[in-house]
Amino acid sequence: MAPPGTPFIYRLWHLYLEPVFALGGVYKLHFTPLNYFSYMPSTTTYSASSQILCDQLASTYLLFAFIEGVLLRVVDDKRTWRWIVFGLMLCDLGHCYAAWCAMGDAIFGAAGWKGKDGVTNTLNVMPVLIRTAYLLEIGVPQQVQKKAA
Repeated sequence: MAPPGTPFIYRLWHLYLEPVFALGGVYKLHFTPLNYFSYMPSTTTYSASSQILCDQLASTYLLFAFIEGVLLRVVDDKRTWRWIVFGLMLCDLGHCYAAWCAMGDAIFGAAGWKGKDGVTNTLNVMPVLIRTAYLLEIGVPQQVQKKAA
């Protein structure tokens, strides 16, 4: 369920795609962290002594999956959706900041990315862009925007 007039792309991302991606991240972080780290910036490495951090991040991804896979399905109020999406975006921005801390300014020059850097940066930035577009009501029909105002 989504607020009336919510464009397909936002419903697809928030209700289906991202919850599945988040659950995949939970699995990889908890059960196969070396595999998960193979997609992190080349400046990072896995250490078994830091598994607790992987498990804590997995818990965050599990919360994302619950919020999007369950909570957003039972809420059809646009105002509530917007606050939830804004909260998720704050977490996304934290992921982007962490990647920037790991990669430095090289994060801004795709030409210098290794293959896994592109995967990481795309999966960090894409949710921010989708959520920003949703919050700015890009693609929402004018008549739906006017009813909500």
